[in-house]
Amino acid sequence: MAAKLQGTNIVVTGAATGIGRATSLLLASMGAQVTAAARDEERLRTLAAESSSFSGGITPLRADLTQEADRAAVIAAAGEVDVLVNNAGLGHHGLVEDMPIESARELLELNVLTLSGLTKRVLPGMLARGRGHIVNVGSGAGFVGVPGEAVYSATKYAVQGFNDALRRELRGRGVKVTLIAPGPIKTEFIAREKTGAPADVPGSMDRGLPVETVSRAIRRALTRRLPGPHDHRPAHRRLESSRLRSRHATAHRPRHPRPREASHARRNPHRLTM
Repeated sequence: MAAKLQGTNIVVTGAATGIGRATSLLLASMGAQVTAAARDEERLRTLAAESSSFSGGITPLRADLTQEADRAAVIAAAGEVDVLVNNAGLGHHGLVEDMPIESARELLELNVLTLSGLTKRVLPGMLARGRGHIVNVGSGAGFVGVPGEAVYSATKYAVQGFNDALRRELRGRGVKVTLIAPGPIKTEFIAREKTGAPADVPGSMDRGLPVETVSRAIRRALTRRLPGPHDHRPAHRRLESSRLRSRHATAHRPRHPRPREASHARRNPHRLTM
């Protein structure tokens, strides 16, 4: 499995903490060259130091990915990108009537426009080479709206829609697209303001999935054999039966039945893994 990632050039966003941090370390340990982008420069330096003995490596890049110039700088520094992991995201807990419009705008900017902007920047190179993989980290909140997280849920619905549309656009063109949609995570999922400082969010994520579970799902998405044209098992049976699943988008993959996903989500809001 490690051989499949040896020397692979990967960009991971939101890499200073949580899923992004765990994913960067795991992929670098398997020989990948990871460009880790985030706002928190100190944490990025610590992350890079932890990878010093790995067969791969981590290059830390401080960036405000809501800024087009910073997005361009990250992709330029990374060079020929084989894999883009769109993980950077922002949360905000509170009722809609109490939410400042600026907070809503920040959520949309980072969770949706940054993701699409980075994807746009890596696609020309991937398409020219006839290969590449884009991993979009969504959320269970993209299947079932979460009270107190209305705008956040809206952004994650947008990620799901973006992922579905993108896979159709790229069908037969050599670039794979995967959606990773975990439920609650044991992480600082926090409304991190532009300073990078954590903010308090009501409630506990102590019973959520470990971030390492999500990072392993991303690794599996990048290394496992995808369903081929002669695999006639139902699509939902091809996906691993676990608390977290990734949805692959390939030229040969039948469309996943969305009604089944929605039904599963309503029955299991805390175990959503589609």
